[in-house]
Amino acid sequence: MESYSPYGPGTSSNVVIRGIGLNDFGEGHEAPVTSYVDEFYIVAVPAVDFALFDLDRVEVLRGPQGTLFGRNSTGGLINYITKKPSQTPEGYLSASFGRFNDLKLEAAATAPLTDTLSMRVSGTSRHSDGFQRSLNPALDRGGQAGSDAARLQLRYEGNDGWDILLKGEYGRTKTTHAYYESKTGFVDNNGLVVADASIVDAVGYAERNTGAAKKNVVDVNDAAFLRSTGYSGLLRAEKKFGNTTFTSITGYQSYKRTMQEDSDGTPNPLVVANFPYQGEQVTQELRLYHDGGATRWTAGLYGLHAVGKDQPTATFNFPLDGPTAVDPATGLYNGTYFPISLNADWRLRTNSGAVFGQLEQDFGQFTAIGGIRVTRDNKTFADADNAALRDCGGGAVGDCFLIEDGGTGTPVPFRLKYKATLWSGKIELDYKPDNNNLFYASISRGTKAGGFNNGFYPTGLSLTQIPYGDETLISYEIGQKSTLFDRKLRINTSAFYYDYKDFQAFNYVGLAGLINNQDANAYGVETDIEAAVTPELRLYVAAAYLHTNIKDVAKITPTGTNVVADRPMAFAPKWSGSGGATYTIELPNDRSLAFDWNFEARSSRFSGNFGDTGTQLEGFFKHNASVTFEASDHWQLRGFVDNIGNRLNTTYGGPSFASLGIIQVRYAMPRTYGAALRYRW
Repeated sequence: MESYSPYGPGTSSNVVIRGIGLNDFGEGHEAPVTSYVDEFYIVAVPAVDFALFDLDRVEVLRGPQGTLFGRNSTGGLINYITKKPSQTPEGYLSASFGRFNDLKLEAAATAPLTDTLSMRVSGTSRHSDGFQRSLNPALDRGGQAGSDAARLQLRYEGNDGWDILLKGEYGRTKTTHAYYESKTGFVDNNGLVVADASIVDAVGYAERNTGAAKKNVVDVNDAAFLRSTGYSGLLRAEKKFGNTTFTSITGYQSYKRTMQEDSDGTPNPLVVANFPYQGEQVTQELRLYHDGGATRWTAGLYGLHAVGKDQPTATFNFPLDGPTAVDPATGLYNGTYFPISLNADWRLRTNSGAVFGQLEQDFGQFTAIGGIRVTRDNKTFADADNAALRDCGGGAVGDCFLIEDGGTGTPVPFRLKYKATLWSGKIELDYKPDNNNLFYASISRGTKAGGFNNGFYPTGLSLTQIPYGDETLISYEIGQKSTLFDRKLRINTSAFYYDYKDFQAFNYVGLAGLINNQDANAYGVETDIEAAVTPELRLYVAAAYLHTNIKDVAKITPTGTNVVADRPMAFAPKWSGSGGATYTIELPNDRSLAFDWNFEARSSRFSGNFGDTGTQLEGFFKHNASVTFEASDHWQLRGFVDNIGNRLNTTYGGPSFASLGIIQVRYAMPRTYGAALRYRW
């Protein structure tokens, strides 16, 4: 699993599971690795940037999950389960402080209000100075944490058998997110982006020759900020009727975000972009679960209504005088620019309904599982005015700004519709020879609905290129789960093969990007082992091998020819691993001291689906350590060091400005350290 936070600490991560993920951050798409909070599906990619706090557990499900769980989840899903109220009074207060003045406060408390009603209040606040140093005195440090959130829950557990939870949550983010940095490169004769440390970009600039040569030291001319607010509500009602449980989940979310970035990552005013997204959604699920001992079944209905809209704008100043027009006093370009507009005004409405069911039947030591989900999607996508499609009457392309941005020409509004009925399902056979071993084999069919490319479009785009089609995955998987030696050793292993038809692959075409449908496949092996070697020592390790292939990916070369080749998937390392060791020393008076060391490693991979060597992310090995002192049943003190080796690996490489000699890059957070204090009752 590949996970990274593109906007800095304190926000949730973009997740790639088994090479399947979304490397396009377009606001109008749904990710193939879906995110849920308390079984509530989050539709829009931007709305996944929420603070994580007061969690009971996090469930990671690999592979297609479209039977019971997981609309569009061909890659897998993450389900964040928050801590619920109960009749037992309890809570905690915690504070941590680390490098870059990273201060995180978190608190939660549960209290019974009556014999049947309980309440839980929780909140968090995390702010930091940021790990990127800015050489521009007018701009703040980048990579800041800056999030606040609060949650209120009421729970009714009555003698009538009903368990009803009402939850409300509010969150906001105000931060300077991580800036882009830059390295120089070009587009070769095969259309691939190649890094080249011997050249300068189109305006004579090379970061390596400046004070910003060090990683996480930036020199840009425009601010990078993220401002967001969101609130949500959830009503979950559950009641048992004998062996059958009825569950209703009603969810609502509203989210607003404005994000600005200096897209070129240089001090020259080449590209600045702004993304003011707004989204709103409501979902309803009704389901029945029956436990008849050897026979268990689930059946349900699901409905979704979501609306998203965005008016992204970007100014692309194309340099006309070349790399020699440089002011010797500042080292910056002082030639003429030709402005080009990249802006839009789009709205996407999604209505979806689904019916699903699953049956599990025991036959002695065997269990047969079968499930199906049928989904009907209805989407309407409208763009009131897009610079790439404006009728400028034969004028220069630079005149195609939207009217409110001082442009000319005539808008060419359009409206596109999508309607489809999709089905997903699974069959699985489990064999459990004893209570300590499970062997399984499954075949699953996952689907991801089609959609619309949104936002900035490449020059010369036709309306037929805006929609992209459905994605279908057939997954074959075998595996085992074993617990041995009186539960002192746990071993899980799986092997899988993915066969994709019309995989939704995103790639850049010039300054903008498009999702196209390509066939693809992937296969791999995974294992994780945990061992309690002694009462004091616990060891754990996980490893994975992965091979991915997208078929017949086309790319246009600088000479205008079309090169077609198979390419690996983005963020899909061939080898990955993690592990660690925990040693606990028991002390008098129920105290303890625990030492933990852990690591993660990745082989090289690409940040795009073209396999551009200039966007290749190098492999890395990182390790962390912590010491935790349990002073009593109430007090805990922890010290930590993360990224001990200060490994500043590249986390992103962007090819969209390679025609100007620029490759966008971001680097990992450096070594951090700090202490945390926690009081619980």
